[in-house]
Amino acid sequence: MQVFCDFDGTISKEDVTDLVLQRYARPEWRAIEDQWVSGKITSAICMQRQIRLIEATRAELNAFLDTVEIDSDFIAFNRFCDNAGLGLSVVSDGVDYFIRRVLRRHQITSIPVIANRLREGDELSKSAYDLDFPAISSGCNAGSGVCKCAVVSPSVDYIYIGDGRSDFCVSNEAPVVFAKSNLADYCRSRGIEFFPYDSFADVQRSLASILSIPSRRRPALPVKKSA
Repeated sequence: MQVFCDFDGTISKEDVTDLVLQRYARPEWRAIEDQWVSGKITSAICMQRQIRLIEATRAELNAFLDTVEIDSDFIAFNRFCDNAGLGLSVVSDGVDYFIRRVLRRHQITSIPVIANRLREGDELSKSAYDLDFPAISSGCNAGSGVCKCAVVSPSVDYIYIGDGRSDFCVSNEAPVVFAKSNLADYCRSRGIEFFPYDSFADVQRSLASILSIPSRRRPALPVKKSA
């Protein structure tokens, strides 16, 4: 069984990209955000334009990212997945460098991270940083830089954990959903069954309970529960 997990607001306590933009980007990043919220531009275009506004050295970024807090129960959850033989991957419409830097500070380096790729800017962008989109899909309904539905679709038995807008589409497809915050509201409004959670300790307890059922009596995937 594979576990796919969002990062911003799910593993990290706050949206890391927003924190970086608030600290280091030129103020027009907020107007770009408004364009995305109103549906005038896609998530991928929004992210790329915002990242190009960041004015910070790599050392400054690193020092700031080292202050970002994560759910303290995620470290134990990562060990739990290892011990239970569950594959765990981060699938995020955020920035790969930010995610890996934050996880590395907590000695977590083995989890695969699928996210938008930060790179140095060039003459064309006229900025210090830019984004590439290795997991983009032309058919993505959300216009995300990372099409989460395309990433998880090859898996059969999988669990998805998320909290926000970038998780809406995939919550319609995932056999098992753990949701909080905006994602929980979305699931309720669409009649999508889910496991509610506040922390990864809650997720771990639910999964431990599911895995304790003998395999001959357990369905291929657990039945989802609504809040």
